[in-house]
Amino acid sequence: MIAHVHGELAEKSPTRVVIDVQGIGYELLVPVSTFEKLPDTGSRVKLLTYQHVREDALQLFGFYTQRERTMFTRLISVSGVGPKLAIAVLSGCPIEELTRAIIESDVARLSALPGIGKKTAQRLSLELRDKLQETGGDFDGDGIMPAVVGGRGGRFEQAVLGLLSLGFTRADAEKNVRRCLAKDADLSLDELIKRSLQTTHE
Repeated sequence: MIAHVHGELAEKSPTRVVIDVQGIGYELLVPVSTFEKLPDTGSRVKLLTYQHVREDALQLFGFYTQRERTMFTRLISVSGVGPKLAIAVLSGCPIEELTRAIIESDVARLSALPGIGKKTAQRLSLELRDKLQETGGDFDGDGIMPAVVGGRGGRFEQAVLGLLSLGFTRADAEKNVRRCLAKDADLSLDELIKRSLQTTHE
């Protein structure tokens, strides 16, 4: 199993890269989110990989961050979602937004993604919602908005409940908390509520 590829970035395009490792060029299919983070060709780069083996082919998929690879592996665990479709989904939607849509069962938003129909959108939410809620949307500690879209026990929900008790509407409470966490994802619950209150007056 190839876990990562580290070498010189020989070629890059929005969906494909070639990394030269001691004279051997490894072709990796990548989401646009990874492409946007890549340095110029000729630079050294390390990409995390997922190795997909079929009877007639062996494909490598590359990711700049752990959260991209983790979401990719979760997507392909859903019936009807193959690796190429998972790459297309990651390319068509930021992970934070995708996570939120799955947890909130936003079938309309999910159905708007490349290659995703209504039935597949429903399966994505049904099969992944609980898994994402359990982790609070935090993928392997890689900094993806801890508890921003988390379950009811998450810091996000607790801060929202705090604002609701102070007379905020849920829409305004969620907007303020998300804005604060986007600026500093490591805020304690108390500080998160304080800054969310201050956000109202900004």
